[in-house]
Amino acid sequence: MSKKKNTLNDLEEFLKLQASSLVTPSPLTEKVKDTPTALEQKKNETIIAVIEEEDLVKKVQRLAVNKKEFYDFIIQVTDGLSNKTKEDTLLINTALYLKGGPDWKAVVANYWKNK
Repeated sequence: MSKKKNTLNDLEEFLKLQASSLVTPSPLTEKVKDTPTALEQKKNETIIAVIEEEDLVKKVQRLAVNKKEFYDFIIQVTDGLSNKTKEDTLLINTALYLKGGPDWKAVVANYWKNK
């Protein structure tokens, strides 16, 4: 008598052998360690933004020691905006008023005349 072969078991072994020889996937733990999670990345970005903001605040505070330079800074930044609003114009005029002191009318007039 002949011995019956189980062809499904043979086929399964063959497919496993073929699959393992074609591609050997890297362990999942390596992939997880290499890439930071979205939460960690967002946290890092937030920390960097806070540090940059604190640095900017300190620089502006140093600039504010000389009031006229500080007002010029406000005017330049606001004037450089691409879509100025009425509020931006009011901010420029306020900085010009503070910069001009008693001669504020002439300072405001000269600024807008040169624009």
